Amino acid sequence: MGLLDNLGSFLGQRDGDFIRLEDSADCFGPGPAILLFGCPEGISDEELSDMIEDGAPNAGNVLMQRIDAASPLFDLTVSEALEKVVREGTCSSGVGADGAVKHSCPVPVLYFSGFPGKEMMATYRIIASEIYAETGGTANAACAKAVPPAMKKPLRQVIEEITGDHEDAIGMSNEQ
Repeated sequence: MGLLDNLGSFLGQRDGDFIRLEDSADCFGPGPAILLFGCPEGISDEELSDMIEDGAPNAGNVLMQRIDAASPLFDLTVSEALEKVVREGTCSSGVGADGAVKHSCPVPVLYFSGFPGKEMMATYRIIASEIYAETGGTANAACAKAVPPAMKKPLRQVIEEITGDHEDAIGMSNEQ
């Protein structure tokens, strides 16, 4: 059984919990914006901007924000966090008080808001490939899109749910 078969099996077991991201033409949430949780420090903001422009050429001015578990955004709801990023343009660079860039995590998450499905998925594929290469194949990035049921949840909870689901899906594919 291949990776796609395993992911299909995983999604079949979780029917109703997920939406097909590439099929969604609507743009929900403030933005366009991307929250990059645990993005490796070796990928510069300039490189990320270029990848976003390649994946979403029609999106316009896409705001991106690197975050980690210590980010003040984590204590806000998803809606509050996204609105803050869009309103302020940026609120935390992922740089610690000592000036050092914080380390990436085993499951980076790309969280999209205000993107149509096709451009979101194209951007995800480009950035996820770069994350995989940058980490020597040790990190497979997860992807999620802002949806109404998540907007009132704490960002921390949503990121934990995304990483948990992603680990479950990848774990199932590695068991075969």
